Amino acid sequence: MSREPGQLLGKWARRGILLAAVVSVATVVASLLYGSRLVPMRPTQSDSYGFGPVGHHAFAETMKELGMNVVVSRGDRFEGPSAPMIFIEPTDEARIEGKDQTLESALAARRLAGHPSIVVLPKWNLFAGAVEPFITLREAEAETLVDVALPPAYLHDGPRTTRVKDTSQDPRHELYGVLGTYAAEVPSLQVITDVPPTATVLLESAHGAVVVVAPDGTLVVSEPDLIHNYNFARADHAALWWTLLADYGSDTLVIDETFHGHGKTHSLGRALGEFPTVLLVCHLLLLLLLLVFLGSRRFGPALPRFEHGHGPAEAIAVSAHVLADGQKLPDLVREYVTQVVLDLADRLGLPPRGSVADRARAIDEVAAHRGQVPEAQRLLHAASTLPAKTKSGDAWRIARAAHTYRERMLGRLRPETSSPTTDRPAGEERAA
Repeated sequence: MSREPGQLLGKWARRGILLAAVVSVATVVASLLYGSRLVPMRPTQSDSYGFGPVGHHAFAETMKELGMNVVVSRGDRFEGPSAPMIFIEPTDEARIEGKDQTLESALAARRLAGHPSIVVLPKWNLFAGAVEPFITLREAEAETLVDVALPPAYLHDGPRTTRVKDTSQDPRHELYGVLGTYAAEVPSLQVITDVPPTATVLLESAHGAVVVVAPDGTLVVSEPDLIHNYNFARADHAALWWTLLADYGSDTLVIDETFHGHGKTHSLGRALGEFPTVLLVCHLLLLLLLLVFLGSRRFGPALPRFEHGHGPAEAIAVSAHVLADGQKLPDLVREYVTQVVLDLADRLGLPPRGSVADRARAIDEVAAHRGQVPEAQRLLHAASTLPAKTKSGDAWRIARAAHTYRERMLGRLRPETSSPTTDRPAGEERAA
């Protein structure tokens, strides 16, 4: 056997737990030292509502300081907020509370409810692999959103609405229109060309329209750099936005985040299976394994012998002893017969010396002297030789026989009515 008597865990169990502990510690150390290399960051558009260079946290804070209540929306009730709702660099589709939604349906819901909407077209793709934060233009995505915000039904029969960028090296641009004249400082101005004749241009540059209002009231801003953190304090960007929002006459502004990466339904299983929370799961599984091993065997030395009594106290002590052992059925029967022999020897007043076999022999001598059938040695041998895969009926028959023999030797059963219970069928023993 790999586990010696009295040991809590066997040799292979101890080695397995030690190996799991070493692997766990090594994983934690490796993640602390090389975590960024093992699992690279996977930024999404949900990161932009923050303090990053292309986020719009500065815009929200500025509007708050000017007295406007800025609210972030992450639900699918687009027709609910009556205040202007701004969609900053949105995607065309999003999954909100387990359902697929489109920006077109969101804008349509607000249009039917009579609530104003503002769409800031996307421009930068930050995570194309280059060192600089401003990498590539998302031409196709922006053109799709232009058609969503300015529906094709309002277009003339000419070319579809497109988006172009200014190739000038000068970051300073003059924007003019009914909103006034403003100086914009952006690295590459993005404009809308071929504006539908039914739409109204509120602000434009020498290269094309920058702020356009559709007939349904949806306002489209072509240049997202006018709202980004890194240059929101430059030029007249803050003044432009304050003038633009002041026309709505609302003291509240709603910023939609569902089409900005925050509309996905998160799964607890996926969260626990990803790094670094998967380390917590591994540690919990290791702890559970240790608890299973600790609960399968008695922990610590055996309790000292106690004086046997009668009534509930004795029953509670015996039950606690059996439950604390938590042994398999053959081991439990072997332990039970052994305890029966030791208890019977004490109650018969036999000398407390010698092995269990010696005490069983002394009990059988007393039984023979009384004219009863000696069974202590036979029952002890039968319990000691039970194989590991013993049928429950055979095991319980031996335990029942030991109990009956003890009762008979203590005078609780009449000798003439008692017979060796090992001769009874298994069904009869269980019924008894």
